[in-house]
Amino acid sequence: MIAAVAAVSLGLIGAIIGWAGDRRVSATIASVYYIVGCIVVVLGMFPRGGFSLTRGTMTRRRPTGPGSEPTFLLGLVLIGLGVVVDVTRPF
Repeated sequence: MIAAVAAVSLGLIGAIIGWAGDRRVSATIASVYYIVGCIVVVLGMFPRGGFSLTRGTMTRRRPTGPGSEPTFLLGLVLIGLGVVVDVTRPF
């Protein structure tokens, strides 16, 4: 559900940017998917829970909230959507 909402909203944002900037809308949508997808993948790769960034050591803390897998997968889905839009756009 979150992935669908993110995909639709980012597609609309890309379409608005492309239309307002007088650029190819499909290329702008693909670029938005790529950029946001890469940022989300990087955020999904940050360590959570047992690793302390300030000390650089493992601690006995328990992970807070869900793991980073959903964030990482959302980024991969957005990058995949960017590829689909990029490949299927007219030249």
